Amino acid sequence: MVKKDNDLCLQCHRANEYDTKAHHFHKKKGEKGVPITSADGRVLFDVGTGAECVQCHMPGRIYMGVDYRPDHSFRVPRPDLSVKIGTPDACKRCHFDKTSQWSDQTITKWYGSGRKRHYGSIIDAGRKQRPDVRKDLIRLAGDPLYPVIVRATAISLLTTYPGEDTSQAIKLALMDDEALIRRTAVESIVPTNQKEKIELIAPLLYDPVKAVRIEAARRLAEEPSWHPDPDQEKVFKAVLKEFVASMEYSADFAFGRYNLGNLYVALNRPEEAIRNYLAAIKIDELFYPAKVNLAMFYNKRGENDKAEEQLREVVKAHPDLHDISYSLGLLLAEMKKYDSAVVYLKKAAKGMPERPRVHYNLGLLLQYLKKDAEAEGALLKALKIEPDNMAYLYALADFYLKNGKLQKAKSIALQMVAKHPEKPIGKELLGIIERNSPKSNK
Repeated sequence: MVKKDNDLCLQCHRANEYDTKAHHFHKKKGEKGVPITSADGRVLFDVGTGAECVQCHMPGRIYMGVDYRPDHSFRVPRPDLSVKIGTPDACKRCHFDKTSQWSDQTITKWYGSGRKRHYGSIIDAGRKQRPDVRKDLIRLAGDPLYPVIVRATAISLLTTYPGEDTSQAIKLALMDDEALIRRTAVESIVPTNQKEKIELIAPLLYDPVKAVRIEAARRLAEEPSWHPDPDQEKVFKAVLKEFVASMEYSADFAFGRYNLGNLYVALNRPEEAIRNYLAAIKIDELFYPAKVNLAMFYNKRGENDKAEEQLREVVKAHPDLHDISYSLGLLLAEMKKYDSAVVYLKKAAKGMPERPRVHYNLGLLLQYLKKDAEAEGALLKALKIEPDNMAYLYALADFYLKNGKLQKAKSIALQMVAKHPEKPIGKELLGIIERNSPKSNK
């Protein structure tokens, strides 16, 4: 028998608690009210729609212009997250003329101001590479109570937080029961040396799940120093053959050619790499990862004009991909096209204000161009985000020293000594400052 309205949900959830106005705060079908209509008077959502469980907990979206798909994640509506990090707002499915701020205020009015911390905030902070989220990502990656896709995403984000604790979290993920976690760990692990990389990844060649073992083969293909024993080499070649077969099977899609391009770069087969990257671009002009990786490969080969062409195409087609603007800015600086480099580094810094390295690189370039006021501002921004970073401390101290601002240089040098007493550079810098100070010249 087909269940209608809320009957399917109420097989498990108590009707006297959840199918009530005290829970959903909407009128039921048959009650008097005003439907939500379009500008031309068409009824879009009739009275009673908001009392349906699926409207709040399975809000749908229209894909490809015609395909309406309900969300099967069954989430609790969190318009506060919509306000903070831009997640979809379930309330605006019907109340399309309202803002997420209105939704959040309404939810607060109904249920109070208490909100549980949501993993979405951690993932968002990780994507923005905020330095204070490292421990939260580690906790998320190792907590089996969270969805597997969430944990895998946390693992992938940990690659931008190098350190012993993050390395340990990814190593543990290599032994996880979930195949997606193991595969992501293989893809994400950044060992301290080549020997460790081989020791950690090679056992995954024997993984029962194909997606895991072919990723292990792909990573090992990147390692020219690996010299497996005959039995292990036989397994490696067999699994690598599986990877190639999988990608060739999907070679009419851009991602298949793209993955083959990446593999042939690792195997030092440049012509095949370029051919597959170009094939991916021909299949899908909008598949920018192929253009980006092709640009990086051209740069590695010293063909920077070709690399610049690819990155410029991506930036033009995807102006919101600030990482690509950053890469283009660095490439242009390498090519000594400094004025253009500043344009793209500024664009990247504006789009990724929480990425200290972007401000740092911009500051160094502006300093080289003798745009001192802007350079100081950029270097200060980098240090504000990561106040203990030795590279940023040194860059700012060096900037002040070269500009004759000895007191400011001394203040930064003292921080270097206090925060990194094991490194001699802070004390050495203090000595230079002392020797150049007016008192020492008398």
